Amino acid sequence: MRGGRRPGPGRRLPGGPGDVGHRPVNAGGGGGGAVLVVADQVGPSVPGIREGERVWGFLGRTKSGSAAQYVAVRPQQIALAPGNPTPVQAVSLLGGGTTSITALRDKARLRPGERLLVRGASGGVGSVAVQIGKVFGAHVTALASPKNLDFVRGLGADEVLDYTTTRPQELGAFDVIMDTVGTQHPAYRRLLAPGGRMVAIAFDLENLLTSVSYLLGSSVHGSRRVRFFSGNPGHELFAELTRYAQNGDIRPVVDTVHPLASIAAAHRALEAGGVRGKHVIQIV
Repeated sequence: MRGGRRPGPGRRLPGGPGDVGHRPVNAGGGGGGAVLVVADQVGPSVPGIREGERVWGFLGRTKSGSAAQYVAVRPQQIALAPGNPTPVQAVSLLGGGTTSITALRDKARLRPGERLLVRGASGGVGSVAVQIGKVFGAHVTALASPKNLDFVRGLGADEVLDYTTTRPQELGAFDVIMDTVGTQHPAYRRLLAPGGRMVAIAFDLENLLTSVSYLLGSSVHGSRRVRFFSGNPGHELFAELTRYAQNGDIRPVVDTVHPLASIAAAHRALEAGGVRGKHVIQIV
């Protein structure tokens, strides 16, 4: 199958001749390799998909790297892609969309009318989490940088606050907190109302051992437990995301589109921070 995808997480890349750096953790494979492709060859055991149709999904945990013109994908890792966004727009929804649905519906069991706080609301996951929270009927409060406040309001958040000037203790109580940042877990956990749930999808990399130990302990002790998970989405989740996108319930957010030859620049841009939505690698 052929098409384009979004870049994966990484570390610093070489900037030029003689610059010694680190290669990406998984170049072209973030979140298991998110892809939107055209089905060129479909095996006889694959139901519901015909050659020439657009499909989207992930390569899965066992495969590394999807920044290629052709990839082989298992049937259970794909679904028909929505027809209304462009391919570049659609692929930007995959990682954030599947993560947000799993976090808010399956892990936090977010219910209509509950108060949801999203940290990192302008990023690739946070920007979709704000929208999914509204789809599920929550009152959404979002934290973002000063330059992204209006952008996040445009995603549908009920209240948007500047994280640089808003301290955790200045916020009210929340039924659910979705943390995409990875820092100050104890301070934000204290904001949970009785029976509240917090889902963390990031660690504090500068204090990794302390951060991981806290999350492990808080997942089994206390009344306000923290959930975390490693996603491995499949066909049913992709199909659900397709329905949301097709119905206009969520909209894609693309920060920058990069040609394959500029994949190193895409990773450097991600590492610099301040991203709005996703960086996308366009293969064809």
